[in-house]
Formats: sequence, C-alpha cells, structure tokens
Amino acid sequence: MLTSLAVAMLASLALQILLVAAVAAWRPAGNIYVTIVIVCLITAPLAVMADRMLLGQVLDRDGRVFLVLIHLALGGFFFHFMTLPDRSVTLRILVELLVAPGQSLTADALARRYGVRTMILSRLAQLSAGQFIEIGEDGGIVLTRKGAWFGRFVTAGRKLFRIASAN
Repeated sequence: MLTSLAVAMLASLALQILLVAAVAAWRPAGNIYVTIVIVCLITAPLAVMADRMLLGQVLDRDGRVFLVLIHLALGGFFFHFMTLPDRSVTLRILVELLVAPGQSLTADALARRYGVRTMILSRLAQLSAGQFIEIGEDGGIVLTRKGAWFGRFVTAGRKLFRIASAN
C-alpha cells in the first residue's frame, strides 16, 4: 500500500507539472504562479478518482480526502519550488551564474544583472499584476483591498509565529 501511495503521489505531482508546462507553453505571457495554483485546484478532483486508478481499491471518504489534501500539498510544494529562484537571493545568484557565459561573473556584472533595484521592480510588477497594489503614473504605490487583506494575513502569521524579520 505504501508503494502504491508513493506512486499515486508521484503521478499527482507529474500531472501537475506536465499540465503547468503545457499551459505555460500555450500562454507564455501568463503568470506562472497563477497557472500553478489553477492547475492544482482544477486537477484536485482527479485525486478523488486516484484510489481506483492508482491504488487499485476504493477508499472511504477519509481516504479520498487524504488523497486530495496530498495533491494540494504537492501543488503547494511545486509552487514554492518555482518561486524559490526568484524569491531567494542566494538561489537567484546561483541561477545567474549558471546562465552566464562560462558560468562566471564578477560581482559588478552580477549586480548589473540582478541587484536590489531589479528585485524591487520585479516584485512591484508581480504585485501589480496580482492586483495587490496599484502603481500610479507618478510612481506612487497604493495597496488595493486585496493587498491590504493579504498584508493583514501575513502580518498576523508573522506575529503568531514570532517572526521579527524577513531576513
């Protein structure tokens, strides 16, 4: 049963990865993070049917809920994995070095490719595209209702887990 469950989990993750890759190829300008979330949610009902297809037995309601939760968790891990190279400065440096000619850069060349200004502008563009903020023509940045709600949610989580700094 444990091996069958591992196969079901790999199949769930593989399905999500393949569908995200297909959608990203079909809509190259689409937001990859939104695509991952939508694919995860849309394919979650398939996890309910995985009991018969992949495990070879019919599970009770709790077993099926478990499969759906595992599917959603794997989608969350996939989402997190995809955000790491963009969100983690250390991983982004490694990526920049990997794609550089000869896999080598000076610190100045690295800063020209990916510096604090680049990080901030990239994040602002993503927040604006996600409708968390609005950027005025004068450069002013204002939280939207969605951004304020999410900001309160994150702040509450930081307080709950006693996170004093993001660094």
